[in-house]
Amino acid sequence: MLAALGGYSQEYTITKLKLFPDRDEVLIKDVTTDSLGFIWFLTNGEIYRYDGYRSLDILKTIANQRLTDDMPQRMLIDHRNRLWMAGNANLSYLDLKTWRVYPVDSALLPPIQDRTVVWIRQLADSTVMVAYENGHLLVMAGDRFTRIDELYERGNVAKSRVSPRSAVYWKGKYWVGTTAGGLLSIDTANTTETQYHQLPGINRMVTNLIAQDDALLLDVFEQDIYRFEGHGMPTVFTPIRFALSKDKSYVLAAGDRMNIYADDESTCLLDADLGLLQRLAIPSTHRFNTTNVKIFGNEALLGTDEGIFVIYPKTKGLSQLIPTNPGANKSTRGIYVYPDGALFYGTYNGAGLIDVDGKALIFQELKHAYAMLPMNDNELLIGTEGGMLKVFNRKLRQVSDLQYTLSETASDQYVFNLPTYVMSLAETEDDYLIGSMSGLWLLDKQNHQLDKYPLESGEANALDVQIRHIRLLPDSSLLLSTHLGLYEVRKGVVTKRYPQSGNVGVFKSIVVGDTIWLATQGEGLLAIDAEGRVLQTITTKEGLSNNLVYSLEQVGGLQVVGTANGLNIVNNRRVRRIGIAEGLSQSEFNSGASFWDPTRKRVYVGGLMGYTVLDMNQPWFEDQNQLESYVTEIHTATGANGEKSADYTWPYRGERELVLQPGQSLTGLYVGTPGNHRADGEIRYSLNAGDWEPLELGQFISLIEPSPGDYRFQLETRSTAATGNQQTFTITKLPHYYETWWFNALVLLAVAGAIGGFFKYRETVLQKEKKMRIKIASDLHDEVGSSLTRIYFQADMLSSKHVGRADDKQLQQIADTSKQALLTMSDMVWSIDSRFDTIRDLVIRMKDYLFKLREELEITYRFDVRGDQTSRTVTQLVRQNLFLIFKEALTNAIKYSDGSEVTIDLNFGRTIQLTIRNRYASGNGPITDQQGGRGLESMRLRASRMGGELTYTAVGGVFSLDLVIP
Repeated sequence: MLAALGGYSQEYTITKLKLFPDRDEVLIKDVTTDSLGFIWFLTNGEIYRYDGYRSLDILKTIANQRLTDDMPQRMLIDHRNRLWMAGNANLSYLDLKTWRVYPVDSALLPPIQDRTVVWIRQLADSTVMVAYENGHLLVMAGDRFTRIDELYERGNVAKSRVSPRSAVYWKGKYWVGTTAGGLLSIDTANTTETQYHQLPGINRMVTNLIAQDDALLLDVFEQDIYRFEGHGMPTVFTPIRFALSKDKSYVLAAGDRMNIYADDESTCLLDADLGLLQRLAIPSTHRFNTTNVKIFGNEALLGTDEGIFVIYPKTKGLSQLIPTNPGANKSTRGIYVYPDGALFYGTYNGAGLIDVDGKALIFQELKHAYAMLPMNDNELLIGTEGGMLKVFNRKLRQVSDLQYTLSETASDQYVFNLPTYVMSLAETEDDYLIGSMSGLWLLDKQNHQLDKYPLESGEANALDVQIRHIRLLPDSSLLLSTHLGLYEVRKGVVTKRYPQSGNVGVFKSIVVGDTIWLATQGEGLLAIDAEGRVLQTITTKEGLSNNLVYSLEQVGGLQVVGTANGLNIVNNRRVRRIGIAEGLSQSEFNSGASFWDPTRKRVYVGGLMGYTVLDMNQPWFEDQNQLESYVTEIHTATGANGEKSADYTWPYRGERELVLQPGQSLTGLYVGTPGNHRADGEIRYSLNAGDWEPLELGQFISLIEPSPGDYRFQLETRSTAATGNQQTFTITKLPHYYETWWFNALVLLAVAGAIGGFFKYRETVLQKEKKMRIKIASDLHDEVGSSLTRIYFQADMLSSKHVGRADDKQLQQIADTSKQALLTMSDMVWSIDSRFDTIRDLVIRMKDYLFKLREELEITYRFDVRGDQTSRTVTQLVRQNLFLIFKEALTNAIKYSDGSEVTIDLNFGRTIQLTIRNRYASGNGPITDQQGGRGLESMRLRASRMGGELTYTAVGGVFSLDLVIP
């Protein structure tokens, strides 16, 4: 059959869901959907939620809440996102927003022996109804439960069970079809008011009820379809172009937009009057039964013994043209659409004409028709693979070989290399241009003389390449797409435009203004300028389905791109991919097999399974019907033992923020995409505005032991629109108390307080020490100093009075000793007194000592002081020992010097450095002989007390003593 020409297109398609990665066949007892479109299904005792990628075992998630081991037999999700689970002993529901199970009071249910459940349904007014085999009905409107026992009691009276088999809401009442052929009506305002309708002539089971505006349609088992207006006699109803099967088990379901019939082989889309809209073969393997149908919106789920099949509409504007030529090979080549809408096509298995009335004429002998070009209103020039040139005469309905002659040059040089394999056709005012496997040729329009395309001398063989497409430019120059690249022929001169180096196959070129678009063999869709410079590249990185581009058509500002794996529509840098999920009948397309029909605004793109037809009147870049993804599961682990928890309520609560407690890790965040069977969608995510990362099938996001802070995730689902559908959510990791700012501030304050307290205590101790040192120095100066002074003066006076006496010498020694003691005590007082703990006071003391020595001993010296000596302080230990080393060193220098100048260098930098040099008179003997041994040892000990280092050298008659104090 040939579809799409007469405006008819396959509006719906069917596919099987991959519910589990490790098995293809699943027995489905019930199927339903929630408010987001996630699919829920019941197998033998297990309930699963399918999120588009994986199936979640629901009963495992609520195992600790189940009150009994009663297995669910039927299930339903109502408009309030409550999962009703009906078993043969209990009835309960799972609130999807809290994930808590609520059992229905057993007193509201039928007696325990009568709880074999038949079905559970939600009717048009959102009321939930549960039907039991013994005739009991449980009606749940909001939070009100009503048990209706009329069918049960009627069965007891008749001693024949009357079971409910179908139900529908119609004209303010609930209507229930029974196994006895009658109907039970229930008043919606008062569900205790019921009426039983025994239908004349109907004594079989009413398996299905369909509500119309003014009547009910009754599907009566092994009888007919009846029309019932609520009273009176039902009448036989005959659908248009459709009949229920008499020998197959089937399911009939009613929806707001369509009705669905399904048996073990096919499913039918029906209108309100059960007229046939479309029949679809169920792509099952074993022809198992269809057990139930769930219609939601414009889609339907078929639950079968083999799995779940989804019926859904194809993308608007997408249809297919399947050649009716005999044989399985439907791979296409050239196609031409006449102005009146008729078309001629070519395949590997013959050609055909489809007239405006939809009738097809097959030309089985014309195989591999590659290129087509109208010669006039009636004749079509056809280039073939292996058969050279043909002509199709539309009036005569016949195909014939083109009659031609060879030019003298062609006869002499190319008679064995004629264009047998024609790949492209074009025309100038006088000639047809023929692109072939053996280069470019000319066919004179008047006399049909065939000749090789003329080139400048020296370039005769420049075009011995495969000419895949010919583009004639306004200035009569040519763009030739070849297997080696794009060539330009201008006035007989051949120039390779792309690539500038190397070879890349080009299938077709399109000129748009100053830009040349190229369909390339492996580098995607390229835009170049007239010089061959690349302006834009569109590859799989930009969203193209494949980089091997066979077909290319320009429609306004859009490019239609057929590749080795999918069809694309490109608008600037925006790429709209069309895949099998949208109803595309094929994924691989052929070169030279596309055509733009501007009259009807259709693009034909040929491939391995016929032609895909795009209606370019459709808004291909609208954002409607995009796929949307949701966070479906959140798994966390807490503490060192990894205590696990899970949250399945996120999509139903509309959360946008997850808070992780201290010590808690996100071990798995799963994302689901309801309805991803409709389009070839992709999910990617970005963390904190970073690079986008793909989220592959079954992959999850995790944050193991994250640092405290906010983690902002962007989740994007890319499907039918040029831009993706984005959601943003935040994961906040709370810190441990010791990671909080206030704890750190307290610690900082405590440390600062401790340090401050330590320094304050130290300062207090130092101040006390200074005061004590000042007091000791003052006491020594005032008490001991005055006593020594009196002793000195008394001894000196007595000595002056006893001059010449025997005791004169002893008195003078007493005076000298007391004087020396007075000087020593003065040094001690100075070293103890904290008021002199500065470099400045130390230098003054040194200079004072040097001045006294010069006066007493008439020595010559040079004292150089460098560095900061005004504000710098020095400890009492350093001040005392440094001064004593200074005195000792000067004493030795004067004692052992040859009388020349003594040089003293004192430098206050990062360290304190003292250097004293003098020439010695003892020659080159040992150092201890030159400067004394005990004094040097004493100075070294004092230096070590300060943590310093004392060194000395004697070279060339110069003794040098160096002291370094850190």
